[in-house]
Amino acid sequence: MSAVAHAYRYAHASAALAEPSGPRLSLATSSPQADGGAAHPHFFEGRLLQPRLCAELLSAVHLVVGSRFFTPANSVARAIALADPVVTAGGELLRFEGFSSCCSCYVRVDLLPDSYDGQVVGKGTTNVDFNAPMRAALARLRDADGLALSVGRDALTLQSGDSEVVERKVALPLRWLRGMVEVQSYLAGMRHRFELKGLEALRFLRTLPKASTSRTPLWVVPSPKGPFTTTRPHPQGVRVTDTSRLRVLEALLPKARSLAVHADEAQQASAWVLNFPGARLTLALSAEPWRGFSGEGQALRALMRMDDERAVSQVRAQLNWQALIDAPALARTLDIAEASVEDSLRILGASGLVGFDVVERRYFHRVLPFDLSSVEDMHPRLADARELMARGAVTIAKTSPVEAQVNSSGTAYSVREIDGELRCTCPWYAKHQGERGPCKHVLAVEATAFAAEGGQ
Repeated sequence: MSAVAHAYRYAHASAALAEPSGPRLSLATSSPQADGGAAHPHFFEGRLLQPRLCAELLSAVHLVVGSRFFTPANSVARAIALADPVVTAGGELLRFEGFSSCCSCYVRVDLLPDSYDGQVVGKGTTNVDFNAPMRAALARLRDADGLALSVGRDALTLQSGDSEVVERKVALPLRWLRGMVEVQSYLAGMRHRFELKGLEALRFLRTLPKASTSRTPLWVVPSPKGPFTTTRPHPQGVRVTDTSRLRVLEALLPKARSLAVHADEAQQASAWVLNFPGARLTLALSAEPWRGFSGEGQALRALMRMDDERAVSQVRAQLNWQALIDAPALARTLDIAEASVEDSLRILGASGLVGFDVVERRYFHRVLPFDLSSVEDMHPRLADARELMARGAVTIAKTSPVEAQVNSSGTAYSVREIDGELRCTCPWYAKHQGERGPCKHVLAVEATAFAAEGGQ
């Protein structure tokens, strides 16, 4: 399994500290990766208004990060060090996000201004130390105790004695990195399907199997009498396989105002959003637990067709840790087409530079604190498509509808436009039918046809 070496370096370990005024949760931040930022940035100082809820939300992030919902056949799950959650500060929000080791489950907690009394004093993204003693302290926390929160403050301001450097080296699988960037494209393509009150959602969730032994997909369908499941595709339903991935929501639902469910049109991914006073938790699931987000390729079209590098650089220059990015306003500011801004944001999302908020329907700025530049095969289909174009392997016979031939590895594949969709005769398309993004031949044909039309 390919991996990238990554080191977390913390000035101290995260801890729940006993102070005269009450407990303080000190979350240590990691030194950023050569991004010009300050070492161990200080993001936040204040008090949480709902200590127990916030503790449960942070614990849910770590639960997902420490989970594996699928192990490939004929292999043993490789023991890897857990990837510490990522925290982003900016626009008066704190966002904590992470990804399961199997790449099929993404989680993010958004702490909104109504959830705290304090200040977001810094901007940026880095990892936070989630260690076993700190998690145990979170489990014991009660609202009556109160809770002060410090994200990234130097240990010397909180305790006496010399500071301690905590360093952990991990091997981040390339699939994990690809999943973290790919899931943003899926979230951007989703729409709101239905919403349930918190207790109604809890009653429904308790009817689902506690463990999944079947790969049979279920459709969760809303109805006046409450949601139900069926094994048959339903136009109002949301597809989900392995409902055990939803178990992280169960303990949180009694306090939730509502559960909003989102899904893309092709039912290849879903997002389950718990809404609380002052906070949200977003749980995104891939279509199957064995189908991690890492292999999807939903951003490849934007990456391949967006040859206006000036637009991408212009949009990137406007990023300043915004909690929400207003694409129409950005297009007016830069005097470029809104579609060009949206494509640029998709490219930046696939590069780990922005995330997507499915509730607000907007991107937000954050930089994943990993050395993504060293990952040469982040998008292998994209590299293959460009190689095909470079050696003139694409022949366009007709442009409307498109008919083309691609010579690849000694075989000639036909690419044809049928009902507005390009279809290929290659094994990849035969297996996935376009559900996991375009194959390299379709990508090469689309880009070639786009260039022939003058990029219009």
